[in-house]
This record gives sequence, structure tokens and C-alpha cells, in this order.
Amino acid sequence: MSLRMKILPESNSVFIHQSIDEYSARILKMKLEANDVNSWIVDERDSSYNAFGYVYLYVASSDEEKAKLLISSENE
Repeated sequence: MSLRMKILPESNSVFIHQSIDEYSARILKMKLEANDVNSWIVDERDSSYNAFGYVYLYVASSDEEKAKLLISSENE
């Protein structure tokens, strides 16, 4: 089990998006939550530089389909 999976608040969580910056992850999080999809961010960037690593966005597995549709509609 990876460290990322250990620190998530729910065991039924699903990785939905990764980004190199927190800004884009927060925008997607706001869009998901505006559509009643709870989500959370896990920031695994290096705390000294914020230049290495990724910011991950997760949702509950029960919201996976809805979240993917909302995120894909962001690119249309």
C-alpha cells in the first residue's frame, strides 16, 4: 500500500486527477463540490520547493462516474 493511500480520509477513495499545481486542483474541487460531489486534495509536492511531486484530487468511489463526467466536461 502506498503512502498516498494510507493518508486518505476514506478507504473507498478513488484518484480522479493529478496536477503539478494546487490552483488547478482547487478549481476542479470547487466544480465537483458545486455539483454535490465531495472531494479532497492530497498535496505530495516537496515542501521546500513545491517544484517536485504532484497534487492529487480524490473522490469517494460511489461518486467516481459523476466526477469523471464533470471533469471531462471541463475540457469541452
